[in-house]
Amino acid sequence: MNKKDNPLKVYAVVSQIGFLVITPLLIFIWGGSVLVNKFSLPSWVMILLVFAGIITMISGVGTYLKNLIKMYGGKDDKKTYKYLSDRRDNDYYDDDRRDRKL
Repeated sequence: MNKKDNPLKVYAVVSQIGFLVITPLLIFIWGGSVLVNKFSLPSWVMILLVFAGIITMISGVGTYLKNLIKMYGGKDDKKTYKYLSDRRDNDYYDDDRRDRKL
């Protein structure tokens, strides 16, 4: 069994994503409701706090998913080379070296 196929690990990832979705919304909605009622603020402040909760939720989930993709095999932009000679372009480098006498 592959380490990535562990059902407990999948459950942990799904529960973390759920936590990242629910927590900011609850904090901003409940906290905004308390602040609006306690300090007699206008109702548009509550709407701003709900939007702040949604933006926080989206950024948190997006960052988490980006890190998951990077951790579990997202394609890297950098190539890995086995040998140093694979790294350079042999068309111009080696031909020029061979023609010169030292």
